[in-house]
Amino acid sequence: MARGVDSEESLPDDGDEDDEGPERRPTLLTRLLRARNKPRSPWLMIIAVALFVVFTIVAFRHLPHIDKPLRWELILVAGLLIVPIITVLNALEFRLMAHFAAHHPPLLEILQVTILGSAANLLPVPGAVVVRIADLRKAGVRVTHSLNLTVIIGLTWVGAACALGGAAEIFSHADFALVALAVSAGLLGIAAVMLWRILDRGSRIAGTLQLLAIESAFVLLQAFRLFLIAAALRFNVSYAQSTTLVIAAVSAAAIGFLPAGLGAREAIAAALAPLVGFPAAVGLVITAVDRIVNLVVLLVFAGLVTLATRRERVKAHGPTAESTQGEPTTP
Repeated sequence: MARGVDSEESLPDDGDEDDEGPERRPTLLTRLLRARNKPRSPWLMIIAVALFVVFTIVAFRHLPHIDKPLRWELILVAGLLIVPIITVLNALEFRLMAHFAAHHPPLLEILQVTILGSAANLLPVPGAVVVRIADLRKAGVRVTHSLNLTVIIGLTWVGAACALGGAAEIFSHADFALVALAVSAGLLGIAAVMLWRILDRGSRIAGTLQLLAIESAFVLLQAFRLFLIAAALRFNVSYAQSTTLVIAAVSAAAIGFLPAGLGAREAIAAALAPLVGFPAAVGLVITAVDRIVNLVVLLVFAGLVTLATRRERVKAHGPTAESTQGEPTTP
């Protein structure tokens, strides 16, 4: 989740603007998250792209033979219908995160942070995280508070994916399902404890249920998108198996050290696929094609939001110097 941000908006170093005092050292969690969000070398992006390309090529060479044409209409549905709905859920997630921090951003700001952040995840930084924290920081929210909320949302996201993936496979692959459900219980329990420490007593239950509902809906819709991609590619993959692949997506995104989990997501998908009954190459190719479809649609949305943002600025502040160059001046 994040976008490109300039140095003024990057996360502060220890003790910067957080009023922690010179004697209070940041916690281990805070130091890890700040390390996670620091700008990285362009070589990281190169390595991630190389991993993605190599994994995808190897997977295509090991695919089972398919003599039927692609079902392009399903790819269009996955991209033009499911991606926008998931983007709306991402916006609701950021809105809820902002409300947890007592910030109530306008609709255009929510859309800008959501879409541009998702598109910028392919930068060599964990884009959406940086942009969300930068936006909340502008509203006066302390960085440590934003980081805690980021962790809570991430734990809930991964926990919901493990819970739904495990539940979907409980009757067909019980061993995998039980492990996934156990991991889910631990992650969701930690997230709930952290969230209840932040929220007021009167809003704890409602806030927890809202967050869990958003993350669960996100996982189910992403599983449906993967299911449509698999059907479009003529792979025999069930919706339950597609739900398992979401664990790969959210785990790679939560790690955050590779841009958008590039390469890591595909590798995890290849590792999980045989555990739920289909070839590793199939799982990898499904996630790779899903990534491409998602990126294309998000880039279009990012362009539209950028255009809308510029128009709002022109309305609020008048035409810029560049837009008035060459126009005749009145005496």
